[in-house]
Amino acid sequence: MYNQACVVIKYFAILLCSISGVKTKGSDSTVDIILTYVRIPPVRTYYVCQQFEISDDLTLHVTRFEPIINSSAIHHMLLFGCEFDMETRSPHPCIGLDYRCRSWMVKWDVGMEGVIDMPDVAGVRIGKGSFKYLLLQIHWNNPQLRGDLTDQSGFRLHVTTRLRPYDVGNVQIGQNKINIPGMTSSTAVSGTCPGLCTQLMLPAPIHLTEVYLHMHGLGVKAAIDIIKDREVWTRLAEERDYDYQRPTWHHLRPAAIFEPGNSLRLTCWYDSNAGPRVRQNATYFGQGSQAEMCYAFIRYYPRVMGFDQCIQNGTINLNC
Repeated sequence: MYNQACVVIKYFAILLCSISGVKTKGSDSTVDIILTYVRIPPVRTYYVCQQFEISDDLTLHVTRFEPIINSSAIHHMLLFGCEFDMETRSPHPCIGLDYRCRSWMVKWDVGMEGVIDMPDVAGVRIGKGSFKYLLLQIHWNNPQLRGDLTDQSGFRLHVTTRLRPYDVGNVQIGQNKINIPGMTSSTAVSGTCPGLCTQLMLPAPIHLTEVYLHMHGLGVKAAIDIIKDREVWTRLAEERDYDYQRPTWHHLRPAAIFEPGNSLRLTCWYDSNAGPRVRQNATYFGQGSQAEMCYAFIRYYPRVMGFDQCIQNGTINLNC
């Protein structure tokens, strides 16, 4: 079954047609969450968002996310669950209302290969009793300001009515205050989800199954640790030779058990003084690829409502 609708987007000034597909086979099926065909604006950094409505007749678990990439300009894609209807299904520049959808389900970055599978014992719950609205966010990086680029990318969701024992949750850890001096060989930035927050946000222990460390072009190393009793209890993931063009999901087998009251500490290291990384001026946090980030994206189960972000701005905890 395919639903097709044509809309006009003022910014892109072209007629757009949106096609989303649902294919069913027994208790398993696929759902396509694909951006309506658009022309990419001739600007360096641009975030486009589009909301989709799915059927809430059945409760489904997403067991696999299959990226569908149709543009070389994509820096990353994120899919969120939304608690509300934006009352528009058209692609649009991401605005404040879009950022109210904080429950991210999956992240794809340039350089990632293959499908993104969920743990064998858990799936991302959508449909009846869960998310009816999904938000696709795509970040385009167009440094040459080309006006001839188009996009129609997104995710194919592999879903099943045979629910797994647990629901998947995802949490973003990191630091929004970044200041990397120019011509500096090593600058460290840390962001912590402190025990004070996890004690308030988590009712019981959770199982951490995957970690993805994310910086931009100045990033050279990153590590994330579980802190217990003020000491490093477990190093979950580390990249000593970070390359943001070759992103890596770290699979934790067995899953790491994380208890309320423990902390998660992410540390990112940057170099602005070597080779193509040389910069004369300071680099700060920002959404564009020329700015920097220090984030870890962590998959876990069982999902805890509201434990989607635990980010700092300096020493200020933004989510608890």
